[in-house]
Amino acid sequence: MEAFLDKAIKEINHLDPKPNVIVHTGDLTENGVLPDYELALEKINLFESKVIIAPGNHDERNYGQSLFKELIGPMDYEVHVDKAAFFIMNSPEPDRDAGRLGRRRQDFLDEKLKALPMGYLKIVVFHHHLVPVPHSGRETNVLEDAGDILEMVLKRNVNFVLMGHRHVGRVLRINNTILINSGTTSSVKTRGRFGHSYNIIDLFTDGSVKIVEKNMDENKEIEKAV
Repeated sequence: MEAFLDKAIKEINHLDPKPNVIVHTGDLTENGVLPDYELALEKINLFESKVIIAPGNHDERNYGQSLFKELIGPMDYEVHVDKAAFFIMNSPEPDRDAGRLGRRRQDFLDEKLKALPMGYLKIVVFHHHLVPVPHSGRETNVLEDAGDILEMVLKRNVNFVLMGHRHVGRVLRINNTILINSGTTSSVKTRGRFGHSYNIIDLFTDGSVKIVEKNMDENKEIEKAV
């Protein structure tokens, strides 16, 4: 599966225009162990654009959260890229597949979103999904506090929520908020014939949005309805 990751890196580095930012929604590793992290970091460093990474549940196996903090960076943080504010939240809990943000992160996120100046894009990133994802198998591991998080992001008019976990790409608009699940780029855990993919999100000056899923198995682009 490493070949798919190498292909994605090459394609993304050759996008024109180059991405302002690349967002990885978690599961850099399979088992959270040092060799996994070292390989992941080697590959991440090949990207030519800024990379933002949220931790996934696999990254926190086997005390992997200590390596994430050492090699990747904070597990909860805020970063601004031009007039886009990204809030990366650590949804996994060590050695569990389930996830939650919890009251502390909810309060932190709500205060940060409320304080943003007008005109900023609000983008929340975490690994687990807010709502069930079709074609991903029996439903498991929706955020344990998904209802509270969903209410908050809608209330604060968050523009995008970026998620992973289920290995199937999906785009869903609820009011003014677009929920985007990534598929899987280089894992063996594909679903059916969906294959390996990544998303390209284009934001235009007129406020319009174009979201394309790039399927690397079939070398085709699938534009998602927004």
